[in-house]
Amino acid sequence: MNPLLARDYEVPKKPIFRLEGRTVVQSTEASAFMPNSITDSVMYSTNGHLGLRHLSEVERVGFKTEVLMNGIYHEEPTDTWEFKGIPRTNQVGASICTVDFDCMLDGESGTLSSIPHRELNLDDGAYRSKCSDVMSADNGVIFDTNYMRTVALSDLSAWGAQVCYTDFRLSDIGSPASVGSVSNAGLDNGVMSSSAPHSFSMDSMSDRAQQTHQSLTIDRPQESLNYRIELVVLISINQECWDVVHEGMDRICQSSLTSDSAVTTFTEVSCVVNYGDRYNLLQAEVQSTPWARDPESDTTSPFLRDLYNVNASGSRDGPSSYSNKEGKVHGRSDRHGRDTSAFRRPDTWNYHAFHSPNKAQRSYVIKKRFMLTLTPERVPDSVVLTFRACHKRAVTEQRLRALPTVEEMIADQRAALELFWKTFDADVKLQDDLSPSRSSLPFVYNAFRMFMVSHGLEGGLSRSGLSAAGDGLLFNLSEYIYYGLYYLLTQPEACLLLLKSVYHMLPQSRKYARVLAMNRGAVFPLKTISGVHSTHPANVSNARFHVNAEIGFLIALYDDASENIPAEDRLLLLELMMESARIWPQCGEWQDDHTVFRLDNIAGTDEYNSNASGNFYVNISARRHISSAFSFLDRQQGHLTEEQLNSVFASLGMTRHEMAELQAVGNGIVVPQRHERLGVYMVHDNFDTLLDWGNDRARHPLHLNYHPIHIYRRKLIDVPEVLLGMLLYPDEFDQRDFRQNFEYYLPLCTFDSPESLFVMVHALCRARSSFSQPMPLLRSLANIDLDNIVYSAEGGLHFSAIATTLPGLIFGCGGVRLSHKGLQVNPILPARVERYSFTIKWRGAVLRVLVDYVNITYDLLSGASLRFIHGARGERIHLHTGFGHCPEITHLAIPRTRLSQVAQFDGVVLLSDCLFDNLLEYSYRSWYKTLETLFDTYRVLHNRPIPPLTPEEFIEKVVYQCEDGEISFSGIGHILQRRGVHLELGTPEDAEIVETRYGLANAKVAEMTEMVLMTPPPVNPGLFSLLKCLVENGVALAVVSYSRTLKQLLASNPQLTRLFVASIDGEEAHDWKIKGQPHLDLYIRAAEKIHVDTSRCLVISHHLDRGFNAKEMSRFRMFIDVEDPFVSSRFPSSPYPTLTPEESQETGRYNPVVCRLKLSQIPSTIDELEDLVDGRSV
Repeated sequence: MNPLLARDYEVPKKPIFRLEGRTVVQSTEASAFMPNSITDSVMYSTNGHLGLRHLSEVERVGFKTEVLMNGIYHEEPTDTWEFKGIPRTNQVGASICTVDFDCMLDGESGTLSSIPHRELNLDDGAYRSKCSDVMSADNGVIFDTNYMRTVALSDLSAWGAQVCYTDFRLSDIGSPASVGSVSNAGLDNGVMSSSAPHSFSMDSMSDRAQQTHQSLTIDRPQESLNYRIELVVLISINQECWDVVHEGMDRICQSSLTSDSAVTTFTEVSCVVNYGDRYNLLQAEVQSTPWARDPESDTTSPFLRDLYNVNASGSRDGPSSYSNKEGKVHGRSDRHGRDTSAFRRPDTWNYHAFHSPNKAQRSYVIKKRFMLTLTPERVPDSVVLTFRACHKRAVTEQRLRALPTVEEMIADQRAALELFWKTFDADVKLQDDLSPSRSSLPFVYNAFRMFMVSHGLEGGLSRSGLSAAGDGLLFNLSEYIYYGLYYLLTQPEACLLLLKSVYHMLPQSRKYARVLAMNRGAVFPLKTISGVHSTHPANVSNARFHVNAEIGFLIALYDDASENIPAEDRLLLLELMMESARIWPQCGEWQDDHTVFRLDNIAGTDEYNSNASGNFYVNISARRHISSAFSFLDRQQGHLTEEQLNSVFASLGMTRHEMAELQAVGNGIVVPQRHERLGVYMVHDNFDTLLDWGNDRARHPLHLNYHPIHIYRRKLIDVPEVLLGMLLYPDEFDQRDFRQNFEYYLPLCTFDSPESLFVMVHALCRARSSFSQPMPLLRSLANIDLDNIVYSAEGGLHFSAIATTLPGLIFGCGGVRLSHKGLQVNPILPARVERYSFTIKWRGAVLRVLVDYVNITYDLLSGASLRFIHGARGERIHLHTGFGHCPEITHLAIPRTRLSQVAQFDGVVLLSDCLFDNLLEYSYRSWYKTLETLFDTYRVLHNRPIPPLTPEEFIEKVVYQCEDGEISFSGIGHILQRRGVHLELGTPEDAEIVETRYGLANAKVAEMTEMVLMTPPPVNPGLFSLLKCLVENGVALAVVSYSRTLKQLLASNPQLTRLFVASIDGEEAHDWKIKGQPHLDLYIRAAEKIHVDTSRCLVISHHLDRGFNAKEMSRFRMFIDVEDPFVSSRFPSSPYPTLTPEESQETGRYNPVVCRLKLSQIPSTIDELEDLVDGRSV
């Protein structure tokens, strides 16, 4: 990648979430410093129809949920003038309501004493949050809460939440004074039973809660320990969007103020108090008001007593409007803010909005309150508050059936997920994972998310999957190609639902085609909510029709991947295929005597290259779209009657003449050829004439930081369209095409979108095969939301990244290709990967692929029979459950083949010092300047001479330093001690000014980095030539260093960097506690990362003549010690270690184990290197 142009997607070392079994748990280490919006997005709930975004608890034990609903929101024009084209629009009406739960003691919300434990269970789909040691405002009561939230699958409009308050503890002696009155008669609502008195125990409290309790405790009499508990459920509805009519809280009707949309919400709220073996069902009081206000003095929490109109003494401001009799109430305000309700508006008003505490919003509020008294004699075992709701898209008088219980919702999800997990597998184990299951988490989590939204796919899939309001609620049809690919691999039936959601847009898309002056066909919008194009004309430089071709691609591939398709679905797909394909004759013109059909001024999917003609992706997509349409039509003739086919064409008004014209256009479209000089396909006709980006670091995303013309004039890409076309239509390209086009476009890619990461992962694996390094890109793609890599948690999840993570593994590392020819699998095992596995659903069967160091294993998990092609040579494999006289074959393990073409070794590990001329001199000068800065300080403070670091001392103590264990800069420590300076080791996080050995090392790294940037050290030309020859012969290379400057050295030499499939620097050595020299741990780990046995691995290094053990070195094929002029000019070489006769007999190896190599003798060919290893030349 180009470091000046590419966006940084670095995955942090410490994860925000961890995977325990199949439960996503928020990491306690990350909770203290990360924003709650990350948890709110990652742990939201959805079934594809409803989205429940939770507002994490902060300071107070209140639970707040925003309810979003698919298909109910719409677009409202924001232009104030009359506009005949495409108006600028905003999304309106997605948020149905927000629901709050609060527990108040004597008018005050409970205060959190610690960060809640939050988790999302992927086995039952429920979100759970536990708050321990919640304290009352006066610290006299401490209790725990367990919150649970889920959505229903049997009824997609239903959801539920439950809060259980348990383990109440009251202080009895030396307790804080009660704010409430001693007597609270009449507030227990008929609670007739009581349990034995509960005594307060300090042992039952957490340390933090105990410290807080003791700090706030004052003496008070025993008879004052009475508390009034109020459990409040509050529903808030935005009156800027909705007109509200309700009858209590059980039935609420909402009518949109800007459309004809309507929603009826049915709720059931209950509160049960448990005393031992007895329980009581509390009665509720209900209040409604069109205006709510948070106190201006505190806008940080929505859970304050003024929100419920309760003052500090527990009484209500003004006359009470609570009543057990629920009457019909109507509240409304018009769009201009004039209050038209029957309620009186307060003089001042400020509503704490869900997304922004500073955004005022008119809200209609409906509350239910449950009350009981808490005394030392009457302490409940638990209080359970349960809320259930369903939201219907119409004004409905009564619900058709009872709401499912929360337990039933969870049971339904558990049953559905159990079936899903039974035939789904996606797992990656990396060798350098510091946290258990770190690499597995995103694959499991993303699969869960895609499965849950699949239940509401017929209504479309928005960019954020209903995880947040705003732009994320748009349906971005250019992302549907990635959603469709995912579902084709995992849930083909869900891909059909996705295509049906597109089919429902046909009426609006036909109208849009007429707006674009097309008299037939349908043009599907890039971004939409209701089927109408949502992009303003100012942002549309050229027409974009590639979505039509991508829809056709998915239809054809779904037909290939599915075993049985009902006739009614075939008719639907045929109509969609033909209607989307028939636009192409109207998009171009014939040239060259009617032999070439040109598609000009049509942009592809890359927004950074949308103003030029001859787009590669558009041309190949259009040609294949038309070809697929006729192939699909031919296949349907075997499944549909002639009458059914004629009815489709009659409804479309499609004649034989138009069919012939369409077929001729398909044959006439010519895909641009390879560039004569570069040998690659150009994005468009003028791409090679554009300006290079230059030497300035790009600001991302580019479209928000630069003028469009500035971007259009530069040679850069976001989504690599050429590589995307090669991904979708691989049968038109050979291996050379993949290799050359990938190498050309990689340094031009900005990576401003998640899709670009996916396309590059696939292209990288196809181009470099087993020598590719896809995991950095794939990890970034997989963790975009889980680690908030692009700091966009407020906007919800990126479903384009979620949907492309698994296909990145399958199409990239798994080498999977899908076509009408069948399923092809050609897996590779990239460096750093210990093993990985995935499942594919194809033609009614489920295939699991497991790849590790030893084997490639195939298992038939479901289905009776599956045929596919394995490997590059095209070996046909048939897995089946048995038929006729053939026994079943459901499991097959194929050994991984050795890739190296060299007889003596398979891999080479190089110490980075060997690759660059005079690199040790750079290191010496860096240490010299760093130490001189320290020594100058000591010279002044202690008024004594301190000698500077000499080259000989540097070689003796640093180059030849011997570490007993992990890297500890013992050589630098000895240098300092000689001068009477004693420094602790410190940690890698120490700043450069911190006087520790790590602090000095960080200062040295900064110094050397600056030197490398100013004057890059030259690469040794002999070794560089040899390394290229090794790669061409299938030898895996790794580069290692004990220094943390390795990344900078490689970044300054991209041509050298691409030769290595793995690297280890000083940072990784510290993380994995790799021992310093003369231990061989660094080289052993590097050999493991490139999947090479040490007995078939060469090591090219420096300074192997002191302290090394010959028996340990004999584990490798051979060590080659390359001459270093910086050292050899000052010190003579010592004899190398040798094996004793006993050691030779034990290891089966003979001397020498180390071979000295002068710079003038570096082999230039593989033959010369093999001769050196064999001992035929020295």
